[in-house]
Amino acid sequence: MMALVIREDLSDEVQLGLWKIEEKEAYFLRSYPWLQSLFDEILGMRSEQRRAEILSVYALLYEMTHDADLRISHDERGCPYLPHYRISISHTKGFAVLLLSRDRTVAVDIEYRSNRVGRVAHKFIRKDENAPDVNRQLLIWSAKETVYKYFSVQNLTSSEIKITIPEWKEEGRLVAENMRENITVRPFYRQNDDYVLTFLY
Repeated sequence: MMALVIREDLSDEVQLGLWKIEEKEAYFLRSYPWLQSLFDEILGMRSEQRRAEILSVYALLYEMTHDADLRISHDERGCPYLPHYRISISHTKGFAVLLLSRDRTVAVDIEYRSNRVGRVAHKFIRKDENAPDVNRQLLIWSAKETVYKYFSVQNLTSSEIKITIPEWKEEGRLVAENMRENITVRPFYRQNDDYVLTFLY
């Protein structure tokens, strides 16, 4: 049984897909046999988890587009590139997520919930950001990753991105300021006991 958690039209132009990675490699090859050639390419990767992440991204891409011929490449900055689409990809322990659009710039990040971010919070939290606990720190971390991807050509540093959490809820919108260009955007967020998800379009 496939573990597609979310496939959602966020607007007429933007789709969100989230896959909970519970399957072994054999599942993907049985359910999506055209992925065999991709699997042959990544077989040299030592990490089974990393291979499963790649296979789940392609399974998710198919479930969102119904096009088995799509192949993701990367530009000179390492950003994912898909002909005729704007795409953003993120994966974390046990989850893969895609944000897809024909026309709009998109960015997405997902982080599994843990205390690990607290150890490095001092490196990315600004003094004027309110992050008194690890849960807010993780949300800010994810939001900064999303904003960084959204403005990828600018290669922003964490100190050039200021995140404000207007209200602490399971889902909502944040205020994100690109301090270099003085641009404000409003990333969406969703969070539960398993992960924090942020996205922007």
